[in-house]
Amino acid sequence: MRRQVTIVVYHHIAEQEDPLTSKLGVVTRPDVFEKHIKHFARHFDMVSGSDLVSGTLPRKPLLITFDDAYRSVLDTASTILKTANAPSLFFVNPATLLGSSLPVDNILSLAAEVLGMQQVIALLNINEAGLTSVRRLIGNVVPKWTQAQLAHAKQQLCAAMGTDELELRRTSKLFLGVSDIKTFAGLGIEVGNHSMSHPFFRSLSANELETEIVQSRELLEKLSGQTVQCLSIPYGNALDATEGALRAARHSHKAIFLVHAKSNRFKPAADIFYRISLGNAAPEELPLKLRIMPVIRSVRDWLW
Repeated sequence: MRRQVTIVVYHHIAEQEDPLTSKLGVVTRPDVFEKHIKHFARHFDMVSGSDLVSGTLPRKPLLITFDDAYRSVLDTASTILKTANAPSLFFVNPATLLGSSLPVDNILSLAAEVLGMQQVIALLNINEAGLTSVRRLIGNVVPKWTQAQLAHAKQQLCAAMGTDELELRRTSKLFLGVSDIKTFAGLGIEVGNHSMSHPFFRSLSANELETEIVQSRELLEKLSGQTVQCLSIPYGNALDATEGALRAARHSHKAIFLVHAKSNRFKPAADIFYRISLGNAAPEELPLKLRIMPVIRSVRDWLW
């Protein structure tokens, strides 16, 4: 019997910010993460991605997921999860894993730290009012860029900082390497597909979607030795669940994940699932964030 499932998403589990993440709002402190896991263990039945895909779920299912390729999931989160006997699903970008690229988000965060937000905007020749933060820039401008424009922007920013993308990836300690992903299965971590290089899908061609979705999955299976059944759409926005993206995804995946923090009681298709980003939410806020607000958002959007 299919049951309504609660799905949470995290990114980087760390005590302190890094210049590559400080402007992104993706860090959850380990002590907070541990409190969240203890709350889940008390109030939910924690399940795996395979459990979700099978459709046979316990009474109060909750799935823990991670996005991107931060090695803190392996170094820090996995120990906390193992103590609670909690499975998880880790959506990874193989281009970051292989060391061939970094998501534009991380480069923008570093550039804002090193150069300042105004110089970043000037360098990228952006003429749009109200861009006072990296997160606004990512939400309002980056989705419009083609792959070529994205690559050029990263090159410009790195040059202004006196470095390049490969050097940043090589010297950073934030991200997983190829050998790390092979250890996931022994830790109860399933591998999911988060696209090859973490772009917004809405601006991609059919060939680019093939690379980002289908070829990415094939590469992750080869690198991890696991069967990859699930896709997390980068940035988690329904606008990127385009007809072309869904068509490419459904050829090779059994579940597709967004964010939006809405209730899966009202999800738009059987294979699409909403997730809730908890960040550093206090434990006493979790009942509201996990049970009440998702329903309110879903009803509000339905009424609108």
